[in-house]
Amino acid sequence: MFYFFEVMDENMMERIYRFRYDIVCEELGFFDKERYPDQKERDEYDRYSTHFVALDEECQIVATTRLIHHSPIGYPTEEHLQIYPEVKALLDTFKKEKLSEISRVFIAKKHRNMYDSKLIISNFIVEKIYPLGKDLGIEYCYSAMEKRFIRFTRMLGVRYDIIGPLQEGYGSPRYPCLLSIARLERDNPMLLENYKKRVQWFKGSQLSLQ
Repeated sequence: MFYFFEVMDENMMERIYRFRYDIVCEELGFFDKERYPDQKERDEYDRYSTHFVALDEECQIVATTRLIHHSPIGYPTEEHLQIYPEVKALLDTFKKEKLSEISRVFIAKKHRNMYDSKLIISNFIVEKIYPLGKDLGIEYCYSAMEKRFIRFTRMLGVRYDIIGPLQEGYGSPRYPCLLSIARLERDNPMLLENYKKRVQWFKGSQLSLQ
């Protein structure tokens, strides 16, 4: 059984940075270990992110992700990957507060099987990131994704659009992608209905406390 949380505690964030380091530096070798003498992987986008973590029954980290939003320094996909010019021109017309990025999606090696991965990714995107995005008025989410992960998320009803060529930039070849919240709702009709119920419940609970 896994437990999913929005991270509010600095001690947990320190554990997440160490977890990320173990995967991208020690296990996968994507990043140079010498850049992280404290063995904690973090970057300038963390301060503009809402972080999520999955824990097992022994409170060990199983997986992490983050939603970067309202970032004054832009987004990693924009910075590191080439986006098709016509798509870039369209994105430049969007209000910046409508954009975000889902990144640092890491799953512990022993849980990278179909069953656990489906449970983890579905919960992160559907149960955590989607309602937060709705609360914040976000309409699109960037991600830099491997081809196999794009196929995997589509199996879950989460369809990313590829917005640039396959390219290096994150340790393995990836596509710059964009997730439309409106499309996510069309593909998963219960999402918006459940969100509206959540909002109504919250408003009711607030009134009862007055």
